Amino acid sequence: MTGLMNKTRLLGISVLLMSAWSAKPLMAQFNTTDPNAFLRGEYSSCQGCNLQGADMSNQSHRNAQLRQANLTNTNLSDADFTGAFFTCSNLSNSNLSGGNFNFANFVDANLSGVDLSNADLSRADLSGAIIDSRTNLDGANLDGARLGDAATIYSPGMNVRTIERSTHTESQRVQCNNR
Repeated sequence: MTGLMNKTRLLGISVLLMSAWSAKPLMAQFNTTDPNAFLRGEYSSCQGCNLQGADMSNQSHRNAQLRQANLTNTNLSDADFTGAFFTCSNLSNSNLSGGNFNFANFVDANLSGVDLSNADLSRADLSGAIIDSRTNLDGANLDGARLGDAATIYSPGMNVRTIERSTHTESQRVQCNNR
């Protein structure tokens, strides 16, 4: 190839190819422990990272792996985290309002004091998540979300804070350090 880009015709379809020495990777690398590299979009996952206070509003991090991450006081408002994993993460006092967390995994995550107003949590797994009286769920879409012991599926009118947890399931659950 000559130059950074080369158009090739393949079965009558124009294809734009990036050369190997292109400055930007074709696809983000998988995991890093460097929060800045994750925030720059160089990596799609940052498991165990300290992202405390980060501003990720209006960004897209679909399918991100943020297990055991410190996300306290972060701004994820209007962001797209469809299918992301927040398992055992601490999101306390964060802003997730208006965000897309469809199919996200919040198992055993700390959601105390989190603003989830108008967030899309449809089909999200919130099993074992810490939801306290300061967690704002006003206008949140919880259609098909898993709650409590993972056997409870949200239906309109349910009070999330009154769902009983199965003691059998809770005793088998791996506890996180955010309790």
